[in-house]
Amino acid sequence: MFLKVRMLNRQQKWILIIIAVGSTLAFISYYTESSTVCPLRQLSIVSQIQNYGKTQDPQTCDMLNAKISQFNSECKSDVEELDCG
Repeated sequence: MFLKVRMLNRQQKWILIIIAVGSTLAFISYYTESSTVCPLRQLSIVSQIQNYGKTQDPQTCDMLNAKISQFNSECKSDVEELDCG
């Protein structure tokens, strides 16, 4: 009887450890992804805008406006689009 209880407790401990580790990893993954994607995308857009400022290429401007528009809708932001004309 004592051996069964001890074995059951050992199995329960491992099950709880696996659930805790899995939950922690899922939690970290979810919050890391959702909290860093938009700021990283914004930094990329700002860098591309700076490069556009040097070249003034109209095709680049159109591409950037499309990226900015998509970024604004997905990240609930209000980055101002460029004036390509």
